[in-house]
Amino acid sequence: MRVKMRRRYRGGTKLSKREFVDQKWACGMLELRTVDDRLQLGLWHARPGDQQPPLGILWRPEIVACAYDTISFAGAEHVAGRWYYQVWFCECYDLPRELSLSLLEKAAGVDHEPSGISLPDSPAGAAPTSI
Repeated sequence: MRVKMRRRYRGGTKLSKREFVDQKWACGMLELRTVDDRLQLGLWHARPGDQQPPLGILWRPEIVACAYDTISFAGAEHVAGRWYYQVWFCECYDLPRELSLSLLEKAAGVDHEPSGISLPDSPAGAAPTSI
């Protein structure tokens, strides 16, 4: 599915409402697959296996919110050698601008705190790493 995506956290720290709304969209193709017996949700420029690296990889993804043509996924992201809790806010293309902004503002106010998600190389129940 082609979507545009914004991250809710940076380096394990939740973005402010303004930081979340002001960041650029990452646009690409979402694909869920199993890698080494673990679920992986990737955001790719076109599709897995392309020359360009993915725009993002979310390990052990969970759906945390879904409304209209938007969906949020929570999981673990590997950044600079560390695992962090992450939420991706995804929106299908071609929503009317007013609806898109309204949904984005509502998503910025939703609490997406970790719900016992375990990181790929951590024991079950371990808390996500943060700065």
